[in-house]
Amino acid sequence: MMMKLRSVYSFSFNEWKSWCVTSCSQIMASVRSAPRGRPRAVLAVVLCSFLVTALAAFEVSRAKALAAPAPPAVVIGYPSPTPRIVPLLIAQEQDFFGKYGAAAEPVFVRNSQILIAGLAANNIHIGYTGGTTVLGAAAGGVELKMLAGFVNRQRSYLVVRSEIKTPGDLAGKRFGVQSIGGTNWMHAMLALKQLKLDPARDQIRILVIGDQTVLSQALEAGVIDASVFTSRTLSVGLNKKGFPALAELTPSVAATGIVAKKSYLEKDSHTLERVIKAFMEGLVFALTPGNKPYVLKTIMRRLKISDPALAEEGYADVAGHFESRRPYPSLDGLRNMQQLMRAQNPRLADIKLDDLVDNTFVRNLEESGFIAQLHLRHEQGK
Repeated sequence: MMMKLRSVYSFSFNEWKSWCVTSCSQIMASVRSAPRGRPRAVLAVVLCSFLVTALAAFEVSRAKALAAPAPPAVVIGYPSPTPRIVPLLIAQEQDFFGKYGAAAEPVFVRNSQILIAGLAANNIHIGYTGGTTVLGAAAGGVELKMLAGFVNRQRSYLVVRSEIKTPGDLAGKRFGVQSIGGTNWMHAMLALKQLKLDPARDQIRILVIGDQTVLSQALEAGVIDASVFTSRTLSVGLNKKGFPALAELTPSVAATGIVAKKSYLEKDSHTLERVIKAFMEGLVFALTPGNKPYVLKTIMRRLKISDPALAEEGYADVAGHFESRRPYPSLDGLRNMQQLMRAQNPRLADIKLDDLVDNTFVRNLEESGFIAQLHLRHEQGK
């Protein structure tokens, strides 16, 4: 008869004690009922001694395991609650952080300026963000490093009110952004540039409103006339409500990745490696076709999306844009961002982009075979 196996540490001390006593009793009973003989008696004593020793060793080991301190929580800041945070959500729900010996505490922050301030003050250890955060920090004297780049070419959508039919109709209108100098602002400037519009010349008012969810609500409420969305879910939702997409862009950018302060990198590189491993497994899990139903449910539950079609759009956005095999930060993407942002902040012209990137972690994971093994395991359903 097969017995269901249990983890060693799921047994209490009393359960092990009872099992050892019962086993010793059974051994001694067998000895008493058997013909007299020294070898059999000696064997019985040896077996009982072994069981008692094993019991003691188990309890010492168990006590040490239970007394081991939990790893300190790594605070991970992210500035936009869209399906693009799915690697973080999956890593948390599947406890990939715990699997690699880390503890994570995700924290939503409203914009990149708050994220930079949190990283500078060591209140936030890791940023799940993009190159605009790293560049903005560098301009302010805060040394951040981009350690991984999951999205190096980002699609975005310029969504407008229904009465705006042509690019020229944006003249004199209100254009909402998340923050000045942030990723959303950068996409807004790229969109206007592509449409041959200039905010100053064409009197387009750039208004700081909030994250993409707040921008969506502002567009519906008539507070703004246009905005750019990198979230396909929000863009499609607005299209269904009568707000068309006037333009679609796919510039080379360093949009979404893992960022940390240089001093934290030098102080706790082992923890950073564990966190990056957890992110990688969260991403690979999310992109594995067999896991799609679970990932969709997670997107809907964690982001409070009630429409399955919008969750599908969000999943398609992640599947179509995230790099899971060679997630190196894009220097070309950072260069594009620098050229655009230095018009707002001339100090960015002197920033050396190579100083903002550290490929060590991704290179080690790639060369060691860790990333390839992750893909193989999840493809095989292990």
